[in-house]
Amino acid sequence: MDKIFPINVPHNVFPPVLDKYLSMPTIFTFIVIFQGCFGGLGIIQTPSALTNLMADHKLSPLWRFMFVAAISYTATSDIETATLVTLVFFAFLHMIRTKEEKEAVPFLI
Repeated sequence: MDKIFPINVPHNVFPPVLDKYLSMPTIFTFIVIFQGCFGGLGIIQTPSALTNLMADHKLSPLWRFMFVAAISYTATSDIETATLVTLVFFAFLHMIRTKEEKEAVPFLI
């Protein structure tokens, strides 16, 4: 392996317990959700079909939940964990919203 990638990456920078906790299914799923939702905002222009589905459609909360749950599922490959963490994620976001933000979006999703 050293011949292919000759740079030795130090493995003792962070405490070993950090990897243990960050790889736990729930924690890792939260990391993937945050990265998927807010990580770099990589797409400059979202297609209007998706924007309309997410904003103007009467089932938009369900679609938003399904998109974020899909991100969660990629992290854990366990539908129950993905669903639960997605619900907790939306509850957390709702809890940290200001009063004005809660009036604009009165539901969790």
